[in-house]
Amino acid sequence: MEGGEANNLPKIVDYEVKKQDIIEKAKEVFAKRGYYNTNISDISENCGMGRTTIYQYFKNKDEIFYYSVEDVLAEIQRKVEIIIEDDTLSFIEKLKKLIFELASEYEHNYIFVLLAEIWIIGKKQRNEFLESLAVYVEDLKKSIRDLISRGIEAKEIKPVDSESMANTIYYFIESLMIQVSANRNVDIKKKISSVNILIDGLKV
Repeated sequence: MEGGEANNLPKIVDYEVKKQDIIEKAKEVFAKRGYYNTNISDISENCGMGRTTIYQYFKNKDEIFYYSVEDVLAEIQRKVEIIIEDDTLSFIEKLKKLIFELASEYEHNYIFVLLAEIWIIGKKQRNEFLESLAVYVEDLKKSIRDLISRGIEAKEIKPVDSESMANTIYYFIESLMIQVSANRNVDIKKKISSVNILIDGLKV
């Protein structure tokens, strides 16, 4: 490796670290003020740096929010995969844990509240946020559908239409997200108990 190339590596690493730091700080601001009431000055103040420094990493507020959304959704997807691959759990237990983890994220991670805000207001509009969310939704539905299908094959779950059941579970999650966006005092545990009754009904 040439000397000049080697000297550039720390700078690249530092750049990515700083960019991630800005994303984490921006999440706090978005959660507190909401997407529409947040501006670059709010984010730069929370980061302890000037606006011009922020613009070295992101073009505008929209790009910061987009990366914040991507960061959160990627983390959720990792958690989903860990649950699905956990061989110590039955398929029914996996479904319940999956719903619990997602519901807990919606309760404690207000990025989802902001997503619901955008989802409700701009559902008919095409933009990066909704496209990113749409990909996440399809991946989540597929994960649930595949989990149900595997449970049916293992004879742990009744032979139901996995597509329809996956959609039903997803729509519960979407409904929960919208409810939390309207009222952050929603009783999450009570909602989970209701859907667990449905999940228990799938047992062979």
